[in-house]
Amino acid sequence: MKIKGVAVLLISVILFSLVGCSALNNGNKDYSVEEYRTTMQYYDDFKILQLADLHLGIQTDVAHQLEIVKNTIKAKKPDLIILTGDNFMYSSRDVVVRLIETLNSECASLSSQRGGRLSKFTMTFGNHDNQGDYPRYYISNVMKRYTAKDGNEIAEGKFAAFVDYEDDSLFGLTNFYIDLVDDIKKGRDDVDVKYRLHIIDSNTYHFMGPDYDYDVIHDEQLEHAIDIYETATKDKDYIGMAFFHIPFFEYQDAYDKYLESADKNSTGQGQYLEGVLHPYENNGSHEKLSGANIVSFICGHDHINYGDFIYNDTILSYGVKSTNQLYHDKDMIGYKTITLRDITVSEFVSIENISENFKNYTEGYSNYENNR
Repeated sequence: MKIKGVAVLLISVILFSLVGCSALNNGNKDYSVEEYRTTMQYYDDFKILQLADLHLGIQTDVAHQLEIVKNTIKAKKPDLIILTGDNFMYSSRDVVVRLIETLNSECASLSSQRGGRLSKFTMTFGNHDNQGDYPRYYISNVMKRYTAKDGNEIAEGKFAAFVDYEDDSLFGLTNFYIDLVDDIKKGRDDVDVKYRLHIIDSNTYHFMGPDYDYDVIHDEQLEHAIDIYETATKDKDYIGMAFFHIPFFEYQDAYDKYLESADKNSTGQGQYLEGVLHPYENNGSHEKLSGANIVSFICGHDHINYGDFIYNDTILSYGVKSTNQLYHDKDMIGYKTITLRDITVSEFVSIENISENFKNYTEGYSNYENNR
């Protein structure tokens, strides 16, 4: 969400000053693409739950909002929960820990019920996440506390899927990937990768004198995604997906084409109920990430937009806001589920797959109240 006004701008500038320009520049160590990789066992009904824009903060009734989150997880029983940014806003360390502990506890409970089939969680960051009473890497470091080596999740009771390096040469806080594989015990040269999920930091603000807009995914991040495709595994016959916060310029193009279509049901589903709040420029992120074998893009950011649209042989998806914090429409609080099947890329990028397996839930706040 973009908030204009002198007071908010001053707060943003103060926070930016407290973080410090040097803290926004990462180190210069180069890690191999393998060191950004984590894996999960693939199943032919693998379910992803996207939660978007929770905006938990110091003025939040955290217990109540976490009940909404827990009820959603219990109802959908996902294999992987992905939070696509703005998880926090003007938050405290305690609130950060409470959310991550809740996600870990719910995944532990689900994993214990399913005979070894794991439920895990991960997150990327939005423009508001680091506007809080904690240092820049605090959220990442809490996530790492709940991250076990692949295969040790049950033994250690840690169910986060997360990788971040404070001293790497990549801009942003998350630039890792999760391989969903046919046999998690196989080595990287023998494994069959079914889906590759890129968790990308779309960054925060781009300051332009007294004003600001949203930043882009930086060039080295885009090159990193291409490097992952080219070198991470021998297997390149997989379906690539990217999860991030701030939508591309192309989201508006996709929706305009959807509206112009004589048969809307052939090009997508959903609604844009506010404008597309995209970065300050179009630096070709969509095109470059498509060149990294990514065919499905899932973001949040614009709270009451939701849906899934076919655009230039890819899928562009929005997830609706998942709590009632900040501005909201009570009839549109919800979440998205994506069920993954063992299908070809052309079958995946089809309206048939979208209609069957991309589900947007917008039941509203009253529904959550009735199910408490």
